[in-house]
Amino acid sequence: MAIEFRIPDLLDLVSEYTKPLNPFFDELDAGFQKWVDDAAFLSAPHKKAWKHAELPLLIARAFPEADAAHLRVCLESMMMFLIVEQLTDTPATSVTSKKWAGEFIEALQKAEAPQAKKEGPAAVLQHLGTKVISAIDPSYRPAYIASNVLLAEGIVQEALDREQRDETNPISLETYLNTRRKSIGALPFHDLDRWIWKLDLPEHVLKNPHIEQMILASVDMVALGNDIYSYRKEYLEDGARHNYVTVAMHDPATPIQAGDIQTAIDYTVEQFSATLARYKEYKSLLPSFADNAALQTQVDRFCELMMDSVAGNIEWSIACKRYSLFPDETARKAGLVTITK
Repeated sequence: MAIEFRIPDLLDLVSEYTKPLNPFFDELDAGFQKWVDDAAFLSAPHKKAWKHAELPLLIARAFPEADAAHLRVCLESMMMFLIVEQLTDTPATSVTSKKWAGEFIEALQKAEAPQAKKEGPAAVLQHLGTKVISAIDPSYRPAYIASNVLLAEGIVQEALDREQRDETNPISLETYLNTRRKSIGALPFHDLDRWIWKLDLPEHVLKNPHIEQMILASVDMVALGNDIYSYRKEYLEDGARHNYVTVAMHDPATPIQAGDIQTAIDYTVEQFSATLARYKEYKSLLPSFADNAALQTQVDRFCELMMDSVAGNIEWSIACKRYSLFPDETARKAGLVTITK
């Protein structure tokens, strides 16, 4: 049985924000490939899955102007996320998810303190966590760690939702999105950006309601875009139970019928478009910092970097082997996706 649906080209919607691939991509990818090949703790199937994830491509797209040294740290941060994701994804229980979410956060929070030697994936998290935290300047570490604490909370909540929710007790879109904003892992990218570009934004700027709404919108766009492009992969794995597209089919607040994938995809794309419009609206309402030229430059740069994350995630999602959506550019332009079970 084959299921077909079309995905509108989200890149067209964010074309004004796209940038060339980071020039250090090849160097980053070569190092990653060697790391995976040399990783004795990874089985052959896991090595294949790691390579298909194409994390260097994601990092090179989301941080298109970072230098090689900063890119490596961003990649190591993303590698930690992939380890935890693989250990806590379906069919992991909430108990298992709590355990590995805890190991993940401990690897970051205790990176600067003497730690007992761990084994297996926990040892890899510990090693990577120490490298990442030692590289990030001290003033940027608390925000980065706090964002990852939220990420861990989202991962655990997703596991609880898998256990507690079904078709007779569906999760609402609002509840789903509140969790997904954490588990998508977009906020740590913002903190890495601030570290890379030394954006010392004062608290009153970060707490400006327009900035807060722009951050929220950029995170939502990453989550919505990822759920659209990952739907095929997740459908084949577990029916895409924890995906915005599926949740939209079961939330009584929408007019979508269960099983109507195309309408649910179109609805999710509409939400992405509305969120992009919201981002632009709040950006237009930002107060001027003209009396402080240096601060104005940093605010403008931060706004730009938010959209690097959004556009970069879409470019990676379209191209990566992990999702394997389109065999060629012609198919991508047509947007036709086929699920064969």
